[in-house]
Amino acid sequence: MNKHILKCISNYDMKVEGSLAYGQIDGYEVNVLENKFGIGPIFLFSTYLTKEQKNIFVQNLLAKKIKLIQVASFDFGVMVVIGAMTASGFEKKFDEVMPLILAELAALNAPKADICPSTGYPLEGEETTLITIPETKAKIRITSKAVESVNAQISKENEDFKNAPNNYMKGFLGVFLGGLVGVAIAVILSLLGFISFWSPFVSILLGTYLYKKFGGKPNAVMIVMSFVTTLVMIVGYFFLIYTASATALCQEAEIAKKGIDALGYCIENVEGFGRGFTLDLILSALFTVIAAGVSIFSLIQQIKRPKNIK
Repeated sequence: MNKHILKCISNYDMKVEGSLAYGQIDGYEVNVLENKFGIGPIFLFSTYLTKEQKNIFVQNLLAKKIKLIQVASFDFGVMVVIGAMTASGFEKKFDEVMPLILAELAALNAPKADICPSTGYPLEGEETTLITIPETKAKIRITSKAVESVNAQISKENEDFKNAPNNYMKGFLGVFLGGLVGVAIAVILSLLGFISFWSPFVSILLGTYLYKKFGGKPNAVMIVMSFVTTLVMIVGYFFLIYTASATALCQEAEIAKKGIDALGYCIENVEGFGRGFTLDLILSALFTVIAAGVSIFSLIQQIKRPKNIK
């Protein structure tokens, strides 16, 4: 774990294991996750709060307009990402933000580590277990009965998801609209003389977002459909552009060819045309593959189903 994070949490009862620290801050059960791909570490405060109370915490902390701070709720409490422009600047940011977090929790009378964050019952005198949340490796102590209840809910949600309709046609409409936006970006960039990875990247991310928004079930089909649709639409756009250009060239030369015939003629007989056509198609296909690769982590996270806690 980063030395600046370690320095900030050294004054608290925290045990560090690789990129995760677990322990207590001001009596609250806390997990600190080093966020190597983000702006700062993630602090998970385990505490029993209602949905309304969690929303109040999030809104109040965001209302302070602290730069590079992200706030959200999760099943067992609240989460705060304390970001900073530099690693060394994190120490100053931590000293500024942590008192604000603790003050907001205190204002909500948020229970501390002696209360089960899942049920709200005292942990003392109850059979308890230290669970690990699969997605984050965060550790949280809850009652054994709470484990059974949480796992039953997860199993029900996964079964409901499995039995839900796929709605592939509705999802495809969302992917198609995302593809249109990608093509629009490709048009603008091509007019400026560029072929960019941004058009397929936006197409894939927007397409998968609209896929879910329109009722499609987020699964592997969503990823494949988004990639294939984007590839066909982006490559197809350049194919149509070159076909139209070839038809125009044939008309100017008074050659009775149009469409595919004109394209084939210009590829074989117009100097530089075939090379430009091949290069643009290869680049547009390559950028679509790169865009899919860059966004694959985000897409996989979207289709992941929660696993039972242990």
